[in-house]
Amino acid sequence: MRFGVAARGLLKRRDGAAAVEFAVVFPLFVLVIFGGLAFGMAMLNLNALQSVATQGARCIAISGSSCTTAVAGCTDTPQQCYIEQLAVKQGLVRLKANHITIIPTYLVGVASFTRVQITYPMSVAGYSFSISATAQFPNG
Repeated sequence: MRFGVAARGLLKRRDGAAAVEFAVVFPLFVLVIFGGLAFGMAMLNLNALQSVATQGARCIAISGSSCTTAVAGCTDTPQQCYIEQLAVKQGLVRLKANHITIIPTYLVGVASFTRVQITYPMSVAGYSFSISATAQFPNG
C-alpha cells in the first residue's frame, strides 16, 4: 500500500512541468523570431534593390550626365558604375557589374524602354540565395 500512495503522489506533482513546456516551446519561439528577422532583412534588401534598378533605368533612359560620365577608379561601363554607386548608397555593397543587365532598347509593342535587371546575392544564417529586381523606363 505504501508504494501505491507514493506513486500517486509522484503522478500529482507538477514541479517540472513549466521547465519541460519551456524546453519544447522556446526553440520554436527562437526559430520564428530569427526567421522573421531574416525575412525582414531580405525584404529590406529587395526594396533597396528595386529602388536602385528604377533609378538606374530612369537615368540611363534620359541619358543623364551622372550615369553617362566615366567614374574614376571604376573599370565597368559608366552605367554599371552608376548603378553600383547607387547600390552602395542603399547598403547593397556586394553588387558587382556581372549582376547587372542593361537592355537599352527593350521594345514593348512600338514603345522603346530602357530595362535594368539586377540579381543580388545574399546569405542569411549560412543559407545563400539571390534576390532580383527589374525596372524599365521609357526612352526619350
